[in-house]
Amino acid sequence: MIRAAVLGADVSKSRSPAIHEAAYRALGLSGEYGRVSTDARRFGGEVARLRREGFRYLNVTIPHKLRAASLADARGPEVRVSHAANTLIFESGRIRAENTDGAGLVAALADLGFVARGRVVVMVGAGGAAAGGVEALTRAGAHVWLLARRPRAGTELAARLTGIQRRRVTVGSWERDLEPALAGAAALVSAVPALAWEGPERQRGLSTLAEDTVVLEMAYGAETPLARAVHPRVNRYADGLSMLVHQAARAVELATGRSPPIAPMLRAARRG
Repeated sequence: MIRAAVLGADVSKSRSPAIHEAAYRALGLSGEYGRVSTDARRFGGEVARLRREGFRYLNVTIPHKLRAASLADARGPEVRVSHAANTLIFESGRIRAENTDGAGLVAALADLGFVARGRVVVMVGAGGAAAGGVEALTRAGAHVWLLARRPRAGTELAARLTGIQRRRVTVGSWERDLEPALAGAAALVSAVPALAWEGPERQRGLSTLAEDTVVLEMAYGAETPLARAVHPRVNRYADGLSMLVHQAARAVELATGRSPPIAPMLRAARRG
């Protein structure tokens, strides 16, 4: 019997339970998946409690990914670079931290016909959600414009990369650099909350979006300000639902050793 859950500031509407339980059914496994909303002060205690209660793994979302990585005894390569974890696996008396966000992002972009190698991607946001994505995109051969409201956060994230991956990142300001960055970009990825795009001052830089630019927003649910702004401009837009499904599939694989099929998980995600 697999027991797992998603932890975040407010996961009351998370679709993760439906997605993961669909994966269990497809694999012929018995399991249940819950939601735990918690603040930063209680996060470590909740992880310890769920571990004691026999949970197999936990998924972690905003704003606890950096804290999750710090709790681990062992860290996967993506976590060692990004310092952010979205999956905690309990095994052999230790906690293993993994980050499947990057794999989920690359797969979701591939669903839109986008191949990262040699392309320019604009990533808006420099928090835990962006960290795994930047690591995966640069490893896949993309050049990433990393734009944040606080460029220092982007500089700190980029500094955690090494070698050629670090050289593939250009840090800038969301307000100042979005327009010129998009002028030569093949994809725009939003790693900020949906409402962060509300208002003309945030959307002004979208004027240089080309029709064939791929836009992927990690937020999902009701139509967002970014979705409304880009739909008249681009042919390929997706919210974060497919990324959520792909990163969940990778988390299930890491926790169980078996790779679930995507189709039933995606159907469950769309049903909510």
